Amino acid sequence: MLIPPPRRSPDTTALTGRARELSRELPAHVVIAERAAAWVWGVDVLPPGAREATWPIEVAHPPDLPPPGLPHCRPRPAELPADDIAEHEGVRLTAPERTALDCARWLPRLEAVAALDQFLRAGLDPTALTRRVRRLTGEPHARRLREILRLSDAGAVLPGESWTRVHIMDAGLPRPATQIPVMAADRPRFFLDMGYEQYRTAVEYDGEAFHTGPACRNRDTARRTWIRTHHGWEIIVVTKEDILFHPAPFLEALATTLMHRGWTPTPSQLGRLELKLARLRRRRPP
Repeated sequence: MLIPPPRRSPDTTALTGRARELSRELPAHVVIAERAAAWVWGVDVLPPGAREATWPIEVAHPPDLPPPGLPHCRPRPAELPADDIAEHEGVRLTAPERTALDCARWLPRLEAVAALDQFLRAGLDPTALTRRVRRLTGEPHARRLREILRLSDAGAVLPGESWTRVHIMDAGLPRPATQIPVMAADRPRFFLDMGYEQYRTAVEYDGEAFHTGPACRNRDTARRTWIRTHHGWEIIVVTKEDILFHPAPFLEALATTLMHRGWTPTPSQLGRLELKLARLRRRRPP
């Protein structure tokens, strides 16, 4: 069951209101789906830079029936059993588990993992999701669901943390733990975004919302200095620019740090890492 979403200010509820109005106009066999349904459930999986006030609302309709001919909506044919349909905030939409899995199979890969992370963090049961995957066998993009489930982690607070973790795993590096507690006086004082306690190596994603400006930078510097000094952690800091456009340098730095601190990659891991880095370096900048 989803944790109730935090209350949104009136100027950020436009998508829910538009979905509610559209839901009233739609035939009974058509429901709000995908990113729009996620928003109504309190999970923001809109792409970076998208405006919720103008986002086209996705709807799902039975394959044997015509799509609704309404403006500002994006129809997709889908088989929807009765228990995959729900009502929330006055909107008829796909149930939370179905919404999460539809986002996982239709969104671009990095966004798909981030979306599933956010649903898991909101309280969806991963076991229930795994059971529902079987019901989508044979549906478009259903085969990718097991991979997205394998990559997902409820410990990601921001989408950027999800993207960072996927890059790390794609490179053949060990899977990092998430939300690692750093103790002081027998209680957690700080939490590291992700990392490897065995090697005292962490990666932190600095999103623009919480890490911009002198006050935020000073706070981050003080926190990380304390963690390095008192607990011996090496902390690699990445930003959206690093993750989306130039991931090779941080992956190389992470691999080097891990090996200096005791990680011994297998030949296959080392080959995968070298191949990944070579491909990323050849990628043209945006």
